Amino acid sequence: MINYFKSRLFWKFFFSYFALVLATMIVMGVIARLLLPGLFESNVGRMSNLLSQYNIGESGGLAGGRRMMHGSPLFSNLFAIFNQIILEALLYAFLPAMVIALIFSAVMSRQFVQTLIKMTAAADRIADGHYKERIPFGGTAPERRDELQRLGSSFNNMALRLEQMEETRKQMISDVAHELRTPLTVIKGSLEGLMDGVLETAPKTLESVYRQTERLDRLVNDLHELNYLEDDILEFNPKPVNLNHFLMEIYQSLQVNFQQKSVDLCFDLPDEEILIRVDEDRLQQVLMNLFSNALRYTPKGGEVRLSVCRDDGMALVKVADTGIGIPEEHLPHIFERLYRVSDSRSRMDGGSGLGLTIAKMLVEQHGGTIWAESPGEGQGTIILFTLPLIDQ
Repeated sequence: MINYFKSRLFWKFFFSYFALVLATMIVMGVIARLLLPGLFESNVGRMSNLLSQYNIGESGGLAGGRRMMHGSPLFSNLFAIFNQIILEALLYAFLPAMVIALIFSAVMSRQFVQTLIKMTAAADRIADGHYKERIPFGGTAPERRDELQRLGSSFNNMALRLEQMEETRKQMISDVAHELRTPLTVIKGSLEGLMDGVLETAPKTLESVYRQTERLDRLVNDLHELNYLEDDILEFNPKPVNLNHFLMEIYQSLQVNFQQKSVDLCFDLPDEEILIRVDEDRLQQVLMNLFSNALRYTPKGGEVRLSVCRDDGMALVKVADTGIGIPEEHLPHIFERLYRVSDSRSRMDGGSGLGLTIAKMLVEQHGGTIWAESPGEGQGTIILFTLPLIDQ
């Protein structure tokens, strides 16, 4: 039985409140009993004067009061009667006070425990996969919530994050399946055509199959790297880097690809030296992702321009193209995993859909930020990111 009460928070609150009220009542009774003689004696003069007005007492007035205070039979009898009245009043008041204490303890205990009961039930439902569970607050303003209500609010925030993570997981599975389906369909169709003799074993056919296997390999590698970044286990080897020299090497490696598509590649670099501390391989990966996207969505005869400047203790790198642009409502989402602005942006010509996500995480790992701007569709896109400068 004792273990039952110990294992129930309601009964712990109940007995705590009840013990508090009971202790208060006992203390009040003991103090009243201890102070009773002194209080009676301090007011005996007033009682003596009152009795004398009705011709009760030996001589009346203050002299009678003094004789009462010196232990007269009248004093003793009056005190005994007064003491009995007080004790009986306390005894009569004890029972209703006990009932009120029990009711008060039960109500307050239930009020405190009710939120925890709801939270426990909601936690059990969330554990079963029902992520939409929430704990109601009855319209209580945030600044007026007590500790339990703030705990409930934190619980609701946790449930919301779990729901969002579950939706992201489902969307991720759906997107990955879609990304895998396209190259697999091409590979399967090509192989079936070769087996049925519909297609010849020509270099063009083999090249098409090879491109799709490359795409599958790229998607798997990007997913693997994204997982490392999210788990914070990807190794970084930062060191001081002259950003101007580093970008010129990138420029040399990209020229051929841009020339093949007849897209101008321009670099606007400052005359002053800009030093940053980064992992060169990771920064190169960021830039390659950005230039790959810019080249993919910039038509023949367009331009991709990179510029660098100092901005409040940071190096600001800007990659701007004159390509198809991005509608404003899509800008906040383009760094999300496998996000596509529209189906018209062919998955066959696209990358894994994870390049910008990885770029964002790599920039943030270096202490920078990355964002996108675009005047609108058909007006180009600008990707900007910052990296901390080394104090010179």
